[in-house]
Amino acid sequence: MNLFLAAYLLMFLAAFIGLAPLFQIIGPLHAAGLGTGSKTQILSRAMFWGAITAAAANVVMGTISDRTTSPFGRRRPWIALGALLTILSYVGIWRSSTPAEFIWAFIGFQLAFNVLVAPLSAVFADRVPIALRSTVSAMLGLSYPLAVALGSALMALGPQYELGRLALLAGILLAAALIFLIIYDEPRSFERSERPPSSVPIGIGVFLEPFRSRNFVVVWTGRLFIATGYALVSMYLLYFLTDAVGWPGRSPERAHAFLTGISFVGVMVVAGAVALFGRRMIWRQPLALTGALLLCAATSILAIAPSWTTAVFALAVYGLGQGAYGAVEMGLMADALPTQHNRGRDMGLNNLAVALPQSIAPFFTIVLQQMGFDLRDFYVVAALCFAAAAVIMSLFQPVRR
Repeated sequence: MNLFLAAYLLMFLAAFIGLAPLFQIIGPLHAAGLGTGSKTQILSRAMFWGAITAAAANVVMGTISDRTTSPFGRRRPWIALGALLTILSYVGIWRSSTPAEFIWAFIGFQLAFNVLVAPLSAVFADRVPIALRSTVSAMLGLSYPLAVALGSALMALGPQYELGRLALLAGILLAAALIFLIIYDEPRSFERSERPPSSVPIGIGVFLEPFRSRNFVVVWTGRLFIATGYALVSMYLLYFLTDAVGWPGRSPERAHAFLTGISFVGVMVVAGAVALFGRRMIWRQPLALTGALLLCAATSILAIAPSWTTAVFALAVYGLGQGAYGAVEMGLMADALPTQHNRGRDMGLNNLAVALPQSIAPFFTIVLQQMGFDLRDFYVVAALCFAAAAVIMSLFQPVRR
């Protein structure tokens, strides 16, 4: 079990390293380098259509993996295929030379990435014991902020040309995927005993069924607002530093790396504590609620008083909030699953709450820009999203362990 968990955590981290720098550094720089139209609008359109693709692909792939039978298990074949397709999708992004090509390349990346992530997320509900969910959830909660910090550092200190950066991300993802697929061996008995009949039709009613559960709706909706706030903050942080904050003697990439590093320290403090003492945690909801409130406070500070000093302080608070919510996020999702026979579908629906904001956030930015608002206003919207998530999380009914 320990070896499997180590490989699983490494795979999650590598997947997010393959995503975060692309969204926060490579994509924005590529959009700005196309030289046609507004860089923000080009990036926003790519994110919007890519997110629509991700939203559909994640749910469908989770459902398909529930019904997959093969000598290699339900999840492993799709994880392998998703990793390979994600690496190939980097080529399309690198080769894109017009806004239309760039948008299509992002759509291809999102499709490939969710072929990987949907079955990978279902593995948490499949194989992590209830007693370890807080601990493992906290470790997984470190994955994205750690990927942001490591990815930003790799972009600042590694290859300074796009092809080299993409090749580096591809190598990390490929190595982690090989390790995980070798170590993770899905038991055949597990597949036979818990796989729902493949003859069950897949219709719209099947996907709406989990929303009859109050806790599922609360966790899903709260995650939707949290992820929308994350998207608004992270997607445009590079532009926010350039246009609203400024940086004393630093390149945009190095300023971004420094601030994401500050944020990651806060994540480590909270998520590290939960990872160590997770077995003693009875309720996960209060920590998620605290995280949403801290995220709201940090984003409000950025919006009200954008300066280098306040940005450093706000990103530290932001990291504490991200760590608090992220430490229990996966555990809350698994707790709220209404059935044990459609884990891939239901975890895919939960991931839909993360994929949708990638389209909602760019839509907000386009609308706000057309109304004459600037990047600071994006962060006001982000603060409101975190506040809404806090209200919704208060409605969760704790599950006894």
